[in-house]
Amino acid sequence: MPEPQEPVPQPDLEKSPEKAERPAPQAGRQKGIRAIFRSKWGLLTLGIGSLVVVGGLGGFAWWWLTSKSDDDATALVEAVDAQDWNAVHKMAEKALADKRADPELLRAALFAQLMAYAAEADRQTGPERRRMLLLATQFGDQATIVGLPPGREADGLFTLGRTLHYLSRFAESRKYLREAAKLDPQKQPRVNWLMAESHLLDPEGNREEALRFNQAFLLTPGLDAPSQNAGWLQQARIHLALGKPDAAEESLKHLTPKGADSPEAHLIRGEILLFQAQQLFQSKDSHSKEEVVKYTADARAAFERVKSHALGDESTRAKAAYLLGVTLNLAEDYDGALAAWERCCSEFPDYPEAWAARFQIARLNHRLGRHDRSVDELANCIQRMVDAGRFLNPWISREDIRQTIDQIWTDCLDKKLFALSLKLTNAMEGVFPPENVYTLRAKTYIAWGEYLETSEPEGNTTEDNKARARRYFRLAGDDLTRLARSRTATRFYTEDLWQAADYYYRGGSYTRASRVLREYLRNEPRRRNPQALLRLGECLLAMGKPDDALRVLYECIEFHSKDAASYKARLWAAYAHMEKAEYDKAEAVLIDNLAGELAPTSLEWRDSLFTLGTLYFHLGRDREALEKLEEAVRRYPQDHRAPEARYFLAELYLRAAVAKSSIQPNNTATQSALTRDLLQTALQELEIVQKELDMKWDKGAISPATQKLLRNVYFALGDVLYRLGRFGDAITIYVTLTNRLQSEPEVLDAYIQMARCYRAMGRTRDAQITLEQAKIMLDRLPQDVALEKTTSFTRGEWQARLAWSTQHL
Repeated sequence: MPEPQEPVPQPDLEKSPEKAERPAPQAGRQKGIRAIFRSKWGLLTLGIGSLVVVGGLGGFAWWWLTSKSDDDATALVEAVDAQDWNAVHKMAEKALADKRADPELLRAALFAQLMAYAAEADRQTGPERRRMLLLATQFGDQATIVGLPPGREADGLFTLGRTLHYLSRFAESRKYLREAAKLDPQKQPRVNWLMAESHLLDPEGNREEALRFNQAFLLTPGLDAPSQNAGWLQQARIHLALGKPDAAEESLKHLTPKGADSPEAHLIRGEILLFQAQQLFQSKDSHSKEEVVKYTADARAAFERVKSHALGDESTRAKAAYLLGVTLNLAEDYDGALAAWERCCSEFPDYPEAWAARFQIARLNHRLGRHDRSVDELANCIQRMVDAGRFLNPWISREDIRQTIDQIWTDCLDKKLFALSLKLTNAMEGVFPPENVYTLRAKTYIAWGEYLETSEPEGNTTEDNKARARRYFRLAGDDLTRLARSRTATRFYTEDLWQAADYYYRGGSYTRASRVLREYLRNEPRRRNPQALLRLGECLLAMGKPDDALRVLYECIEFHSKDAASYKARLWAAYAHMEKAEYDKAEAVLIDNLAGELAPTSLEWRDSLFTLGTLYFHLGRDREALEKLEEAVRRYPQDHRAPEARYFLAELYLRAAVAKSSIQPNNTATQSALTRDLLQTALQELEIVQKELDMKWDKGAISPATQKLLRNVYFALGDVLYRLGRFGDAITIYVTLTNRLQSEPEVLDAYIQMARCYRAMGRTRDAQITLEQAKIMLDRLPQDVALEKTTSFTRGEWQARLAWSTQHL
């Protein structure tokens, strides 16, 4: 409280004992004063006098303040004893707001707030009760630091211990309760009761200790009848927790007639019957089925009785409502169990039984195959837990919660209900440790992506499925990166980084993959170093940085020449060189792979062979391309690159046939046998590719790249058939093309080639009709389509070409 401002008397330096009776003249007085100031002893005397006066005034002020603080502290404690909680809050808040408050007043204020909030919590339920209890513990914790008011230490420690008990912080609670009992033996009976309850409710408590404290409570001299009944009921619950229903029944026999007919006693009898039914049910004994039915019926009757008779005790009615659902579930009356638990949730929302009922609804719906409802209910339960590490429910253990979440999440994943698995995982965020959430969410995204990669399309094309799969892989990479960040100081850190980089790569996020790979290489210099360098090189090349990629890839080749990753690094180095048009260097590294220690059975040898053959094809080195591509197709006919290799071979044979026919210009109509053999070989290769790709087309599992290859195969087929003089077959091929390419610019080429076949057959009218159809298709193509991007001519050039072809029929 503010220090009082009082006038401070100034010392009268003009008066002294020896001059008080004869006042000196003014001049003399001034001279005397000056003399005093000039004198050493005079100055010392003056200083001492001043200190005495100031000290006296300070002591008076301190006495005044401390006496006032003592009065305020006493008033606070008296308000606590009078249970005037409004006055307590008002005075305590004022004292705590004053930074200059006396320590004794501060101790009284903290003690008063502890007692007030603890008492007010007893009159509340649900979230408001928890809020009051938390406030009480906050003030209590501070009070134990600065000290409790003299003589009230036992009250404060007991109240703090009791408050922590009701917040389910049992281990902390027991510490303060023991201290309170040492300070005030009169509190020992209440401490015994709470200690027994604490060990009974605490998942890590000792049930034998609970029984010992209960027995000590019952041995308290002069215990009244209600307290004795409460002790025997507690003992019955302890025996039941120890798995001793007979001992629990024996404890109930000690109740007074009034206690034996109480709702609490009937509730425990129902619990005993339910426990016995559960034991029989788990025994799987066929002869016990009738006994299970009998026990569950008796338990149900007991719980129904409690619900109807315990009208003034909502806590007991909530327990009965919950246990009624458990009983009906055991009796396989699932609809009745769901209805009972739903009523428990609606009638007693602020009691722990409501949460347990909601949890049981989730489990039962899962057992019944109602996965949507199960996940919704379980997600609702998780969100109400607030903090999984400190959550306690008297009916559901933490291990039950963990196992149920794992089971439902796994079942949804196994049944391909990925959205439900993800919903359940997201509900855990902020409640469970972040590592658990990141791990489960990453696994969900990975499973979802891998399913989409391999599944048949449903309404979407295969490319749509693959795009979604890549998105889920990227999301998995995000969560794996977060997981790594949360476990930086653990041995899992680099493994998490590796996994994150892998799924970024699979998801096509090369920038993020390269960033994580660099972090991995900084923190893990030896393990997987070759693979990390290789993958980093791949990412850099995919990002359009061939020079950076080559530096990393050659580092892998140079420093890890004996590792399998070095061979794949050469392959990717070849791709980088090709991107830079350094074809001789690309050829060199590919030949190194083929001529080195690799066996033809290895993937790197196979990839190098296909790549070298393709390189030779595009460079126009036909003889070498023919040799490599024929070897590749012969060795690996089932490889996914075999169709394209066969198409290249067909093009090579066609090139050779054209070259042969150009040497014999006079025999164009009746080509030489060698030319025809080359064309027939090209036709065979094209027909193999056409058949394989048409099957994929019919299934809908075809990518844009495969569509482009199939289009080229059809055009090549038409050309080969035309050169073989099979004009009708060629027209059939071009008709197929016009049907498949109706809205594509390439359809114009198909019409031109079809008209060419008709003209060769002498069917000029059909050729003219075909050209008119081409003109119509040209007009239908949108004006903003750049035809030169997919065909050899612009729109204007196409119009001129079609006009010229029509005139020269």
